Amino acid sequence: MNLNLFIAKKIKGKSGEKGKLSSSSNTIACASVAISILVMFMAMVISDGFKREIKEISAGYSGEVFLVAPGQDITNQIYPISGRPSYIDKVKKVKGVKSANEVAYSAGMLKGDESVQGILFKGVDSTYSLDFFAKYMVEGELPDFSTRNPSGQILISRRLANLMNYKCGDRINAYFVGESVRVRRFTISGLYDVQLDQMDKTMALVDIRHTRRINGWGNDQVSNIEISLKKGGDPRRVCTEIERIILERPADDDSVIVSQIRYIYPHIFDWLDLLNMNVLIVLILMMVVAGFNMISGLLIILFEKTSMIGLLKALGMRTREICKVFIYRGSFIVIKGMVIGNVIAIIIALLQWKWHLIPLDPSNYFVDHIPVYVNLSKIILLNVCSFGLMLLIMVVPTLFIARVQPDKTIKAS
Repeated sequence: MNLNLFIAKKIKGKSGEKGKLSSSSNTIACASVAISILVMFMAMVISDGFKREIKEISAGYSGEVFLVAPGQDITNQIYPISGRPSYIDKVKKVKGVKSANEVAYSAGMLKGDESVQGILFKGVDSTYSLDFFAKYMVEGELPDFSTRNPSGQILISRRLANLMNYKCGDRINAYFVGESVRVRRFTISGLYDVQLDQMDKTMALVDIRHTRRINGWGNDQVSNIEISLKKGGDPRRVCTEIERIILERPADDDSVIVSQIRYIYPHIFDWLDLLNMNVLIVLILMMVVAGFNMISGLLIILFEKTSMIGLLKALGMRTREICKVFIYRGSFIVIKGMVIGNVIAIIIALLQWKWHLIPLDPSNYFVDHIPVYVNLSKIILLNVCSFGLMLLIMVVPTLFIARVQPDKTIKAS
């Protein structure tokens, strides 16, 4: 039998007057660890939830990697590139690439009963995957762009429809201002609701043949080639591989550069980076609080058990072995607190994931509820690191044991 472990199990605060202080300190230390783990757990799953949700929405709107004309953004309407470069098949075969689609943008306006709204019309063809928009459809159906003639259907957000007082099935006029004002008439096929406020209000999906004609482009010219990645695909690695392919392109292919989604929406990804910093601060603060309370709790136990420490030394137990006794005792408190904190955190995360109990303003936070995502490996790492750090912290109060003199403590008792 492990003698250190046996003694540690016997060191418990009693209900009597003498053990009252250590019992209370144990409870406070355990509660502190539980609360710290709860806060750190929730901070991590909420941060991961925000990053996962917002990256998924941003990528759903416009892909994750783009081929664009040098010096232009993805909505370029002045300097088109070929949507069918000679190397496109090689790009589609890059590991992690799901699809590469032609996209042509045109800026225009929609007119409602009492308002006018500037809109970016995103032109796509029948091969473009609409799975993302299907996930967020709230009314009507997805447009069909496979017709022989340019489709007159348009897909807009519910937020834009409410702003312009439109309904699903309405026929609406779109105005495009250039050397002359051109008008296109569309029928609203369906409404989606992604909750990314600025994009919802300013983008509509139409047949690419309309945007090409409005821009005065040929049948193979586009604003950008939008590349979607498979789940788990690494944008940086994909970009590096595509750049290598482009360097080897024939001279008659259009000049293009490779860009990532984080450079298209820098304000969103800067906000996510700031969120990471906030999470790091929370983790540090919670560990400091839990560590301070563990030191306090263990010191109280040591002070109350001074006579026992002296007796163990008199019986020949080494200081290191006595330290192990109290580290074991502290470990019991930490493990109990960690189990309680993790259980409560898992329950809260499940409730929020299932019922979205805590709402948010999407105009400020990009989503309408607090998203949560439990990354099991991160949670295990959090618990292992927390426990390891607590063990190191508990070494500090056990240094008191080395100063206990058996003759004095036994006399005092």
